[in-house]
Amino acid sequence: MGKIRKKGERGSRVAFVTRGQATRRLQLSLKDFRRLCILKGIYPVEPKNKKKVDKTGSSSHKTYYLLKDIQYLTHEPIIWRFWDFKIFMRRVIRAKGRKDSESIRRIRENKPFYKVDHIVRERYPTFADAMRDMDDALSLCFLYSNFCKSKALPLELIELCRRLTLEFMHYVIETKSLRKVFISIKGYYYEADINGQSITWVVPHQFVFDRITDVDFQVMRTFTEFYITFVGFINYKLYSSHSLVYPPKIVDKLITDSDDNDMNEQLVAALNNPLTSFAHTEQMTNIDDFEDNPEETTGSELTFHQLQKFQNLFNGLKFFLNREVPRESLVFVIRSFGGTVSWSKSLHIGATFDENDETITHQIVDREDITSKYMNRFYIQPQWVYDCVNARLLLPVQKYFIGAKLPPHLSPFVTEAEGDYVPPERLALKNMRAMDIDDEEAEEERQKESDDEPIEDKHKHKRQKVEKPVPGMKKEMAVRAGVVNRTDKQRTEKQQESEEKRLAVMMIPKKKKRLYSKIMYGKKRKAREAEKMTAKRQQFDRQNRGK
Repeated sequence: MGKIRKKGERGSRVAFVTRGQATRRLQLSLKDFRRLCILKGIYPVEPKNKKKVDKTGSSSHKTYYLLKDIQYLTHEPIIWRFWDFKIFMRRVIRAKGRKDSESIRRIRENKPFYKVDHIVRERYPTFADAMRDMDDALSLCFLYSNFCKSKALPLELIELCRRLTLEFMHYVIETKSLRKVFISIKGYYYEADINGQSITWVVPHQFVFDRITDVDFQVMRTFTEFYITFVGFINYKLYSSHSLVYPPKIVDKLITDSDDNDMNEQLVAALNNPLTSFAHTEQMTNIDDFEDNPEETTGSELTFHQLQKFQNLFNGLKFFLNREVPRESLVFVIRSFGGTVSWSKSLHIGATFDENDETITHQIVDREDITSKYMNRFYIQPQWVYDCVNARLLLPVQKYFIGAKLPPHLSPFVTEAEGDYVPPERLALKNMRAMDIDDEEAEEERQKESDDEPIEDKHKHKRQKVEKPVPGMKKEMAVRAGVVNRTDKQRTEKQQESEEKRLAVMMIPKKKKRLYSKIMYGKKRKAREAEKMTAKRQQFDRQNRGK
């Protein structure tokens, strides 16, 4: 007979530990323990029964962690750096008490630091796993790149985020990976298709941020420290896979702390320059980096020819940006689709051509009063660029002229299911896209038929033209082809589908009939809501038409 175990030696009682027990086991303060959990990706858990977990049987609110996760953290080398930093602070305080400036300087020069490279490799063993978690990292890095320096936000961290995000934007421009753009009150939403993985991130608007007191910037800074290393790994892998020089030479000269505006000007101007690549990819040094997982790939919804046409949407077009438009976003979008863009040399550096260039096709403005206009170009509002990208074709410019009432800016991230309300603007875009695809297919078929036409048929047509009927000869009897009664295939298919559906409903078991009725009720309710939205839209259009 086995040994009888005492109560509390196994089960949920020993599977969980409280946050206080975890900090005592790791000999860390609450601040360092929180930083360690963020870096390692350890999260608190909620037990099913708190009374069984707590030794006293209390169900009061406590933060619990899995014991296995805490045991896993005990082997982390960063804990030693936290202990060293505790000793470092103790020595600094002691030197300040003695007012020994030389000792303070010497101690601060030997300040301990830690790296998170091994944690990135540990949390993301394959490159596909890393690409899947790219959304939050990019969004946070873009957010920090727009902050102003303060005590909680050091300048080095902001500049590093700015450089990494600009490197990623350069890669998207070089590979033409951008797929969707949307503007909201939160900022610019972008979606890129990289290695078959869709990556979505948010870039805030270029406004001055006020000091926010109810946000813990220390927690955000810990996330940013990890994401900086993470994005650096990703950028290096992406640049190396396309034979691009990394790190790219973005800024030509070093900028001091007082030249923040010059730094931003050079970074935006760098988006208008191409990247340099290796002459021979065989001479590249093999450095240990992420492993590729060929199984983790997603297919594109566009065919090869459609994708090629979409990636070169603005190819052959030259844009000139006025001073009031969002320059960084427009340069990024236009260059990602093969367009050429510039701005005034007197306002910003990095311009490639002037406003009086006669080859400019579109000038993007956002105000009604313009002193001088050129007849050989279109003056449009910035929304035209983003709507063209989402529609995957060049839209008519008449609705986007200066002072015109702009059409609704539809989100490309919304997908309507069957029975949902679809705005008429989206239906019009779908029809335009379908007509464009049909024209391309018809052109390809005509070209294929002209290439495949046999030579014998051409000679036969020539002989028929030469042979003429002799006058006075009687026509012989001939068999003529009868008239074929054509049937409507679509109507026949619909009748067959409805008959099959009726028979399938009859064969549903009695136990699942209630589930089927609930599904049909939900579809009918969704259809009624769509009809209400359509009626409201028609009423709104009639009122606007009356005005």
